[in-house]
Formats: sequence, structure tokens, C-alpha cells
Amino acid sequence: MLPAFFIRSQGLRRLYRLLFLPLLEEYRLTQLEADILLFLANNPEYDTARDMVEKRRLAKSHVSAGIDALVCRGLLERCRLEGNRKTIHLRLTGEAAPFVERGRAVQRQYRDLLFSGFSGAETQQLFHLLDRVAENVDAALLEERKGQDGNV
Repeated sequence: MLPAFFIRSQGLRRLYRLLFLPLLEEYRLTQLEADILLFLANNPEYDTARDMVEKRRLAKSHVSAGIDALVCRGLLERCRLEGNRKTIHLRLTGEAAPFVERGRAVQRQYRDLLFSGFSGAETQQLFHLLDRVAENVDAALLEERKGQDGNV
């Protein structure tokens, strides 16, 4: 029998969306657009669409559409770095700062709700164990892909 955590994972996503809903309505953003802005703000070392697709396991087409919408609204800009004209990097504009600040507050609220009553040591242990579960999932999916491709 799986722990309730895994069975209730849909509830985790639903709670996250519910907490974000007022902010999304105020800024007229989709959850995906908010996720893109906060991913870039919280992970400055990962600043490409490919990074988002790989790290967040999002569909490439959805990320692309979200980026286009955010660029059109002036919340995000595309740029190329000197020496690498091929890779398009993404940067938040100053217009995105108010949303990012408030979005991070919602993320803190979500974290505080999830880990209410946990000690710091318990939280760290849980993160460590969940990272191990994620590694097992990644390994199993890699094996599945290899099997589908006829490799190994």
C-alpha cells in the first residue's frame, strides 16, 4: 500500500492552484505563465525554455506558448549571450517584479501549510527521501524509453 502522500498528490497540485488563483486572476495570468516566471526567478542558473522542459517536466509546446504570451505582455524578454548566438536565454523584466514578489509569498504560504508541525530535521529528511524516490522514477522512465527505442 502506498502512503497517502502519493495517493493525494493531485490534492497537492489542487491546493497549490487554489492558493494562486486570486493572484492569477488579478494579474490575468495562467498557472503555467506564473510557473514560468517563478521558475526563472527562483532558478536563475536555468534560464532557457529547454531548462524548464527538463527540470519541471513541462511540455515543450506549452512552455513555448507561455513564453510567447509573457514576452508579449512585457514580463519576459529573450536574449542571446555573446559567444553563443544559438541559445535563447530568458530574463524577467522589471514589470515582472511585483508578481514574482507576491508569487513567492504564495509559495511560502504553500510550504508553510505542507510542513506545519514538522521540525527542520524532519523536513530535511523528507526532502532527502523524496529526492531518492524521484531518482528511482527517473531511472525507471529512462529504462522505459530505452525499451521503446530498442536500445540496450
